[in-house]
Amino acid sequence: MKTTIYKLAAFLKAENTQIANDIVDSVILKMNLSLSDVEVGRAINMYQDLLEFLSLSLQTENMDIPEELIEWSKQNAYAQVSANKKISEIILRYPPTREIFTDFVSRWAYHYQLSTEEYTLVLKKINRMLDVSLEKTVIAFEEYNAKVKEGFEEEIDIISFPIVPLTENMAVVPLVGRLDEHRANHLIDSVLPKVNNLKINYLIMDFSGVCEIDELAARSIHNAVSMLKLLGIQVISTGISPKLAYTAVSIGVGAVGVNSYQSVRQALESLNS
Repeated sequence: MKTTIYKLAAFLKAENTQIANDIVDSVILKMNLSLSDVEVGRAINMYQDLLEFLSLSLQTENMDIPEELIEWSKQNAYAQVSANKKISEIILRYPPTREIFTDFVSRWAYHYQLSTEEYTLVLKKINRMLDVSLEKTVIAFEEYNAKVKEGFEEEIDIISFPIVPLTENMAVVPLVGRLDEHRANHLIDSVLPKVNNLKINYLIMDFSGVCEIDELAARSIHNAVSMLKLLGIQVISTGISPKLAYTAVSIGVGAVGVNSYQSVRQALESLNS
């Protein structure tokens, strides 16, 4: 057994560059992929490392996974997230890749007269590496995507809650989008301290751009209003839709603010009258 498997191992080590090129060309042709020269080069380098490792593992019966394969999988995931592409585009490449590897192994088995046991061993090692690669790719994609999403949400929070001074003692905070617990907490933790630093007497919270508010967010904003009152800042709410008003009343927090107006303009006219 060792004689034939060692011959295959030596072949994989000596011809890994050509084999890697053939595998990449076969995958691209089979799936009709359009890859950049950089992507093709990275794939070829990865398969060279994989074949080098496969050669070594056939001689030592080592089932560890090469770090190069894991890193390549992570880089693929990162590239998908950066390009705003779907993970399914990568996942769909694995079944055809397995088929291509099976074809290659079948040719090697015929040429080197591998036994059924040897043939199965080679396939087992290759499938193990592909399984780990797929697993690491999906995990890395989820991790990178979560980080990007978190950063995006933070930027949206900052943009969504600008503090606009109107006069020396008055400012307005236009609220937009969907208000959930996360964004309500951002309002309390980041925006309200800035409001206090302005040394104003009135703060208008304009809800005209809010499309939805959940129960936890409504309670958080209600608590924020109470905190501002303790700081000597009178809160005025504007632009509350019937839907938002129903949500507030249904959970028992009532209208947000001391006074409520249909628009910021109405609130300003009332305060200046």
